[in-house]
Amino acid sequence: MKKSITRKSLSIIIVAALTLIMFFESTSIVSHAEDPYEILLEATTVYNGVDYSAEYDAYCYYMNYADIRAAFGMDPYALIMHYALYGRYEGRIANRLIATEEVVVPSGDESVSVIDITAHDNGGMTAKQEQIARSKAQQIANKINANYASAVSNGYSPSKDEGEQIIKCAYAAAVVQAYCNEGTYSTSGTHYRNAYGVFVAREYNTEGATRALGLVLDYLGIRWSHANIGTYADQWCKVIADNQEGYADGINGVAGYGKSSLEGGDGDEIGYADIREIFSVF
Repeated sequence: MKKSITRKSLSIIIVAALTLIMFFESTSIVSHAEDPYEILLEATTVYNGVDYSAEYDAYCYYMNYADIRAAFGMDPYALIMHYALYGRYEGRIANRLIATEEVVVPSGDESVSVIDITAHDNGGMTAKQEQIARSKAQQIANKINANYASAVSNGYSPSKDEGEQIIKCAYAAAVVQAYCNEGTYSTSGTHYRNAYGVFVAREYNTEGATRALGLVLDYLGIRWSHANIGTYADQWCKVIADNQEGYADGINGVAGYGKSSLEGGDGDEIGYADIREIFSVF
């Protein structure tokens, strides 16, 4: 049976053809190997003289739709062209990120809690602020991975009590704590509740530190949920690390298996002092 071409598919084909023409007219096409946060941070929101910035963000549009990524990559001109001509009429969302996953059930240990990875949000960041914060978080995660790989190549191996992922959680928590120490604790500023506040505006509280640490964990491939989100209580990241239930705390700069001491855990924590001999922590 011959499949019919849907209207959405046709719109992508048309804009892809126009993009091919644009390729020969300019050098604006970017490499797919480059970081979308950096490439799309300053992407145009204007098409045919109309500014769609109130409803469109190139990064969000790129990340929300696999067919868009496949058709246009990170070409900012093709992205805004498709949105202006078709995407907004198709009901596509381009001003916020769409959650695509619900829960993570880790394998290998039935005693591990199920973590709801939609149990966190961005703390009120604008799309641009989130892009900037995520770019910083990705840089931190890349550095953590590189330093860990270097330590392993120099003979380090994790003990049976401390696996790779929990070590990286502790490393990330220490870095976020260092950012907080350079900032100002606040409960009334503009950005204290989000990662942009920690990494850029340099204002924070336990809520912002948790969100900042969570972004780094995203890039480390470690699933997390936001403990006590939306409350006045202490907050931290509940994680699945090395197929075990664990936690990471950006305010106190610690991580560990089991439950956080803030939740009645046994306090068996890994902190900066424990990992400084392994890594050159920045």
